[in-house]
Amino acid sequence: MITPLEKNFKGLISITGPTRSGKSQLAEFLIKKQQSVTYIATSKKRPNDPDWQQRIDLHRKRRPDRWKLIEHPKDICKAIESISGNESILIDSIGGLVEHHLGDDDAQWEIFQDRLLNCFTDDNLLIVVVSEEVGWGIVPATPIGHLFRERLSTLTSLLSCRSKKRMLAINGVAIELDQIGELIP
Repeated sequence: MITPLEKNFKGLISITGPTRSGKSQLAEFLIKKQQSVTYIATSKKRPNDPDWQQRIDLHRKRRPDRWKLIEHPKDICKAIESISGNESILIDSIGGLVEHHLGDDDAQWEIFQDRLLNCFTDDNLLIVVVSEEVGWGIVPATPIGHLFRERLSTLTSLLSCRSKKRMLAINGVAIELDQIGELIP
């Protein structure tokens, strides 16, 4: 049975899953007993996409009023560094961060990715990260779609390897990967 995280839990937790799998709800459930939570929403508003706005509104309605909110920060690592050690962080989702950096060349992306991995794996904080599973879907027909899938999949795998707890949400079911699997050497 999955239970909310203990109040003194520190470290990185990664939650992955496909679209509408329940991964955000799982992250919110796991972190709900923490004394102080900062929710970092990475996606920018899309004024011409009413379906996307509905999804953002649904997430907003589920969040407790006491949680602090940071929306699509320009520098997520600076935002995390500004948060005190007794604060818990929920980042939803990695896809939004990757989207913001699609214009980066490979060298710029590598620098960003390394910095991000380092700031997410601060053992003095509880950081719950939600990431989309995109590798199970169709093969992107465009170069930008391929770049997004490759960067997101790689970053998600790297985050998972550094996580203290790994979970998969699929069809509204949470699977604790650490209980049924092992890291690939």
